[in-house]
Amino acid sequence: MKPRILIVILFGFVFSAKPQNNRTTFGLQYKPIIPAAYFNSSHINEISGDYDFNLIPKYSNSFGMVIRYKINNTFWLESGLNYIQRNFELSVTNANIGLDDFTKFGMRSYELPIQLLTYVRVSEYWHLNLAFGISHNILASDVFSYAEDNQNYFQNTYRKSGGYKALLANVGMEYRTEAKGNYYFGTSLHRPWEAIAKIYPEYNVTPNNTFNDNNKFLLDMIGNFVTIDFRYFFPE
Repeated sequence: MKPRILIVILFGFVFSAKPQNNRTTFGLQYKPIIPAAYFNSSHINEISGDYDFNLIPKYSNSFGMVIRYKINNTFWLESGLNYIQRNFELSVTNANIGLDDFTKFGMRSYELPIQLLTYVRVSEYWHLNLAFGISHNILASDVFSYAEDNQNYFQNTYRKSGGYKALLANVGMEYRTEAKGNYYFGTSLHRPWEAIAKIYPEYNVTPNNTFNDNNKFLLDMIGNFVTIDFRYFFPE
């Protein structure tokens, strides 16, 4: 599914849906993904012989729809659907053969989250929100890419079959109004319980000599990331 098709579906669903007794709230969100090494966000360095590989997460983003359902005056359930585009750069160096190159590729996935949310009212309009939960994530496809300069260097990334589960945690501030809706700013942690994909780099040194032609060397894509969250909830 293309991103623009998903946007149309999300907007159509939000504007056609109706709240049920003021217990359900609909919103849209955009989340830039921060490549923070502190949270081990898929930044990996591995060495095999004379080859030095670096997997570097680049600027990425996520967007989608949020649905809140009020359980009581203390707790809400949050769910929805998110499209995630994660971008990477895999570099390789080998001083003995003068190799210094990189390849860029992206991983697309769809996230189905469910979280338990609670909040503390700190003023008339401002609320501090806390949420924890899990998500099921479906990776769209395997990925193949060549290097920028030397096409003898390339990589294959194979996704985890059946998708993966991840722990979610979120904290933020929300400005709530009855007439104009709610405006939210916060940050989230997305932490899978295991590697989400395996990366197999290869380099054709000569026609009869290929590094990793038997796929014994690989890098596990961890999949952790941190986001800055922007959300808007429509007025009931």
